[in-house]
Amino acid sequence: MNIDELIGFVSGNNNRQKILKLLGSKRGMSSTLIAKTARLSQHLIDDILNELVEKELIFETDGKYQLTELGITLKGRIQHI
Repeated sequence: MNIDELIGFVSGNNNRQKILKLLGSKRGMSSTLIAKTARLSQHLIDDILNELVEKELIFETDGKYQLTELGITLKGRIQHI
């Protein structure tokens, strides 16, 4: 998937955008904290996190999620749309 397709993938879903922005503003968050902060169900958060990991926009270490370099780039590009 190229950067334009990834922008469409994220910007086409408000919850994906919300999570990407949230992870961009905090360093390492658990899925539980993301769900509480975003006020979304744990099941929905887990599904979205799995999608974002699959697209290599975020990664998980020790139960905490962070943006990858690609995720940081994408977050910056989406903010300018």
